[in-house]
Amino acid sequence: MKTLTGIMMISMWLAAATAIAQAPSQSDSVTSGGIAQPPGPPGGSRGPYKMPPLMEGLLDDLHNKLIHFPIVLTIVAAVMVIVARRNPKYEPVAFWLVTFAALSVIPAYFTGKAAQEHFEGKPKEWLVEIHEKQGLTIAGLQVLWILSLLRAGTRRFAWVIGVILVAMVSIAGYFGGLVAHGH
Repeated sequence: MKTLTGIMMISMWLAAATAIAQAPSQSDSVTSGGIAQPPGPPGGSRGPYKMPPLMEGLLDDLHNKLIHFPIVLTIVAAVMVIVARRNPKYEPVAFWLVTFAALSVIPAYFTGKAAQEHFEGKPKEWLVEIHEKQGLTIAGLQVLWILSLLRAGTRRFAWVIGVILVAMVSIAGYFGGLVAHGH
């Protein structure tokens, strides 16, 4: 129970640190009457945001929407694999979370591949290529992770693969954030 509490505390701390890191700084905003406003386009003011039609909004940048599933599922699965080491009744839950994490990589990869053409010949093309290689490496490790859980002799090392995957998913997420939001 202490291990689970420690993992939960670390997860909450990381979530808070991520939220703080993503908060706009003074250099990212313009102050208007003491209230921070996002910067407008050069030489003009922003108009109100116009909502796109529902299907267009759902399908545009689909990779950026779907990628959150493998990220979260990998993190939760890694935690559950660690918990299952001490409490074997959670092994089936851990196995299925790992499986769903691996399966969720498939649509994320193909939607990323479709979005890749947008960056061909542009300054971020090299970054997209690195991000793609990271995704392929993660997919391979996800398969290895499932296989490690299928054999009793390798199951005890599954947590190591999970920790490595969490680190790799975090790094790939950082690179993906640079592709999508970096200037």
